[in-house]
Amino acid sequence: MLIIENDEDIRGIVSYILEDEGFQVVAANPWPAEQLAGLKADLILLDEWVNQKAGHELCVELKKMHHTMHIPVILLSTSPKIKEIAENCNADGFIRKPFDLDDLVDEVKNHLN
Repeated sequence: MLIIENDEDIRGIVSYILEDEGFQVVAANPWPAEQLAGLKADLILLDEWVNQKAGHELCVELKKMHHTMHIPVILLSTSPKIKEIAENCNADGFIRKPFDLDDLVDEVKNHLN
């Protein structure tokens, strides 16, 4: 699983929780999207605001590239419009921040099963 999260604390907590659940977690720098092509992620957790850019723009790129279009992308955001943003960029799901850790784990498991 690949985590692209701007906030180091959130990235650390999410990584810790998911690793504790048995997932292999990697964090990566997202731009340009081609840098992610070599990673063998089975799911991408993507912050809506990463490195001063909108995460949904990266989601659009990932969903267009042949080698990443099949990977589920779940957006993480505080935006009240995250559902609409996720739908517009063809994300597979979204999680509103702040989030319940059990909800995060359930959403990840739902997309991996």
